[in-house]
Amino acid sequence: MKQITFILDLEIKGTIEEAEAFINNLSVPYTSQCDEPDTNSFEWFLDKSLKKAILLESFLDSDAACLRVNNLTQSPVNESFQQIFSVYDFKVLGEVNAALRNLLEGWKPSYLSYEAGFNKKI
Repeated sequence: MKQITFILDLEIKGTIEEAEAFINNLSVPYTSQCDEPDTNSFEWFLDKSLKKAILLESFLDSDAACLRVNNLTQSPVNESFQQIFSVYDFKVLGEVNAALRNLLEGWKPSYLSYEAGFNKKI
């Protein structure tokens, strides 16, 4: 399976209101307008009481994930993201190519290779 999934476990450093505003007014609108035809999903989940968030992203393959990472690092979203959230766990699921591993090196993700299963939508 070529699909790549990112799971970012985040701590909200600022207020819940700042996180919600960032997600709804900057992150999702900006990302949805990027020319990334092989990005399958980009979804935020919040636990307001614990000030935690999860960002779940999935891609057709490693090349599509590389495009997303490159777009993020060159975007106005990146600086705001770093001010509002801290990443305490980053998992990358799937068969990751060398180019994507090199791009993600500084974030120190854990990599889990696909073993078995099915997805009826792919």
